[in-house]
Amino acid sequence: MSHPDLTISVVIPVYNAAATIRRAVDSVLAQTFVPLEIVVVDDGSCDSTASIVSQYGAAVRLICQENSGTASARNTGIEHSRGEWIAFLDADDYWDQQKLAKQVEVIKHHAEVGLIASDYHTQLPDRIDREWQRCAPESWCDRVLTSSDVDPFLLGTRFWTGTILVKRTALGDDRFVSGLEPAEDRDLWVRLTNKTSVWLIPEPLATCVLEAGSISRVDIHKDCNAMLAVIDRHPKLLGVLNRSVWRSYTFYRWAAMETRPISALGLLIKSFCVWPASLSQMPTMQTLGRSRRLIRIVCDLVVNACRFRGVIAPRRASE
Repeated sequence: MSHPDLTISVVIPVYNAAATIRRAVDSVLAQTFVPLEIVVVDDGSCDSTASIVSQYGAAVRLICQENSGTASARNTGIEHSRGEWIAFLDADDYWDQQKLAKQVEVIKHHAEVGLIASDYHTQLPDRIDREWQRCAPESWCDRVLTSSDVDPFLLGTRFWTGTILVKRTALGDDRFVSGLEPAEDRDLWVRLTNKTSVWLIPEPLATCVLEAGSISRVDIHKDCNAMLAVIDRHPKLLGVLNRSVWRSYTFYRWAAMETRPISALGLLIKSFCVWPASLSQMPTMQTLGRSRRLIRIVCDLVVNACRFRGVIAPRRASE
């Protein structure tokens, strides 16, 4: 499939991904809509990544730079790309064959759209089965969305970068911000959804492989600290109340994934102090989720204290 008036550049940042880079590149080469170019930015890898990419010859353009982080590598790819549209893929992940073709169909019928995203799959390494991840409620999908339709901060933080296709003119001078990793992509998509029209495809067109230590699997402490920094970068967009809600939600999310009960309790207390009211409007938030989490943490702390004092028997290894 081709469209002579539409060109797409694919940017792939890579760091020490010799084991997975072929899968990523091959999934782009297998697209039914042929992109103009594939730009792989090697961010200072010290394995055989560059050698593997070089074997593709003219089919892939390899750019090497000193290790500077994911944001810098993606920005380098943007600056060296030539397409009217830019797509992003991480070296651990891969696309379905129809990914670009289905996004191009949207462009052909909705010229005003500047950013297209979709649902996606997650997959554990060495597993065949995949889990469908929805990027947004069904009511947001298959229609043109603007900042007047949906809260741009809420919308921009729902995307997974491996599904994104963005128009160069919509991107303009906006770039990924180094130092915000791994939330640098959410920060950029928030800025773009505030100024351009968006289309969401309710179909998984890419797969995020949860490789340990990869771009796709991040440390929750680093991720939430970065997300708090992103929230603080958008005071005018969020306003005072929404900023508090998002900070509270981030502390709750952090507490929900914290394995140490005493640390989780501190984070949950911060969440309530920042915003004591309901967070039911936030994504993936369960009814009374914070209260239930609080009760569970307190129970865990009481049980651990009782075990420490010998009031109840220690947990056996088989339990």
